Amino acid sequence: MADDDDSKWHLDKKVPIALMSTIVFQTMVFIWGASNLWTRVGELERQQTAAVPRLESVIRLEAKVDNISGSLTEIKAALVSMAAGQKEVPRR
Repeated sequence: MADDDDSKWHLDKKVPIALMSTIVFQTMVFIWGASNLWTRVGELERQQTAAVPRLESVIRLEAKVDNISGSLTEIKAALVSMAAGQKEVPRR
């Protein structure tokens, strides 16, 4: 029966306190780091969700600016042709 007791894992006075405290400290640091990472990921997801409507708004504004830019090009061409003496404004 003495062999059965020796084959089972057990904690006795042969394990140094420094080793036990190091393992406990590393476990605490791991848990703290995982918690910090979890918080950061949650914040990034919240920011991304909040940014989606703004992104759609920016896309619509870019389309409007492209249309305005095309209109300005047509107006410039009309002014140049009027300055050159043409009476009719070229249309699409």
